[in-house]
Amino acid sequence: MEVLLNDLYPLTIPPRIGKYICIEEIGIGSFSAVILVRHYQTNEKFACKVVSRQLLVEERVMNRFEQELRIHQSLKHENIVQILDIVYAEQFIAIILENCKNGELFKRIVAEGAFMEDEIKRIFRQIIEGTRFIHQHNIAHRDLKPENILLNENNVPKICDFGLCHITSPVTLLSTPCGSPFYAPPEIISNKEYDGKKADIWSLGVVLYTMATGSLPWTEVNQTKLFSQITNAIFQIPLHLSCNLQQLIKSMINKDPSKRPNCEQILASQFLSDEQEDHNDSSFDIRFFLEKRSRSSYVFSNLNSKKPDLVKTRIFKEPLEVRKNQSNLKRALNQNDLPRRGINLTLDANSHVKPLNSITRKVPSKGRRYKARDFNS
Repeated sequence: MEVLLNDLYPLTIPPRIGKYICIEEIGIGSFSAVILVRHYQTNEKFACKVVSRQLLVEERVMNRFEQELRIHQSLKHENIVQILDIVYAEQFIAIILENCKNGELFKRIVAEGAFMEDEIKRIFRQIIEGTRFIHQHNIAHRDLKPENILLNENNVPKICDFGLCHITSPVTLLSTPCGSPFYAPPEIISNKEYDGKKADIWSLGVVLYTMATGSLPWTEVNQTKLFSQITNAIFQIPLHLSCNLQQLIKSMINKDPSKRPNCEQILASQFLSDEQEDHNDSSFDIRFFLEKRSRSSYVFSNLNSKKPDLVKTRIFKEPLEVRKNQSNLKRALNQNDLPRRGINLTLDANSHVKPLNSITRKVPSKGRRYKARDFNS
């Protein structure tokens, strides 16, 4: 099996890596390939992250990679993907990881759209539990997004990819812009010193919004306007979401880092601590009908920030607000001309519902790090 990393580095993966037999490719990133392998004796399947030694040396990221390994190995928690074995070969280093059969949270959002709130509670609570464990070890992940949260066969979320993590202290601020711009907080976009843990909370707030709506909170196409929208925390929360969920999103996506809650406060929030459903009068289970039939919001995207070319993101949105008027409700439930899942559709001038926007965003993603000039343009 031969894969190409960064459009420059070919990496030949043998049929067998130590005790593991290669089955198929799962994905390719900027510095590694992920393949499915099975143990030659037990037949148990694992994910294997194969990293080119040549690429690590020539890109001068060997130290960062070794730090990622050390930190990742030290974090033993049920909501963090576990490293089970490491195989050192002449041309590459192979990291054997637990296999999360249901893949990225991102792919589930793309496939299914917005989640019901009871499912959001179950999954997001565990994501926060994993993040709290990371923060308790004075580590900031700095690249939390749906692509870096995997789901196992029981849909238990597990945080992965510690390539940008950083060991922190209570008195030290970070200054390196990194992570994915759509999930980066204002202080990183503005190239200011920042608290890595508070930055993680903002990122998870965007993840929560995406789970609740099936869409990113940012609507601007132009990069300058997009960054202005992020730095000023300008976004709208659909009114059909429960009050407790709205409040939690607002508290996490707060442009003032000091006002963002920590993981303990998030777990104690009314949304996550209250097992009772908390819907507005106009919402009840209307989200189920809208998002399963007409897809009130949909993201066409490959925001994984792992490929060296430009990442293209297509967002197709329909009106989210559902009014109490029953005639409007009836029309909302019978919009047969709305786009079906996974299809780009431009409605004609006679359609009674028109898309708010249909846009393509291009975001530089090489190396998943962003220089200061990218944030100040």
